[in-house]
Amino acid sequence: MVSYRFIVWVFLLSAFVSCQKDKANVTSGSFHYNYYPYAQGSYWIYQAIEITHDENANVPHDTTFYELKTEIGDTLYDNEGRLVYRFNRYKRSGIFNPWQLTDVWTTVVSENRAEIVEENIRRVALRFPIKSNTVWDPNQFSFLPPQQGYYERIHEPYSTGYVNSDSSVHAFSIKELTLVSYKNQYEVYGKNIGLMKKYFKDLQISNFDTLNVKQGKELFLTLLEYGQ
Repeated sequence: MVSYRFIVWVFLLSAFVSCQKDKANVTSGSFHYNYYPYAQGSYWIYQAIEITHDENANVPHDTTFYELKTEIGDTLYDNEGRLVYRFNRYKRSGIFNPWQLTDVWTTVVSENRAEIVEENIRRVALRFPIKSNTVWDPNQFSFLPPQQGYYERIHEPYSTGYVNSDSSVHAFSIKELTLVSYKNQYEVYGKNIGLMKKYFKDLQISNFDTLNVKQGKELFLTLLEYGQ
């Protein structure tokens, strides 16, 4: 005959296991960390368009086309003692040219943040959980002016024309128009894919006219392929 104590013990054990499963689902599932997948060897290839504006330069509006490859490399420890991944960046001017290593950044997911150190400037790319009322300052760890990151078009399908995602999110860092400046910066992340698009405009303009650009920079990245 099964004792009463044994039945109670089994019940409590089952409840504990169920609780742990629920806790794990909350941590990994509803927080949607898989919008920022990173594993050693993972890579992404982008079509890049970079525009530099300077009305006093010989070429006032200089456009450069190239391909950008980012790759998750080896691990190391950052200045906070956290285990982070090298974020290798390669460029080439065309598909028949070899990749050239241009930068080595670092990236880590820690304390519900996806962080990336770009040229010694730490930026908070995403904040978890991914939902409509989540906000953050992408520049909270840098000397750059504060911004307010927020999400739009959460869990909607998205396509770059080359890569499709059933679930994506737009992560805005700033959208601002004044008499003399125009800033519009956002990134699109696909679930289990990562960064699919980057849209960056930081311009000095005249009289609210976003086409009358005096100085500034534009950068557009479109994901062509990814893998591991």
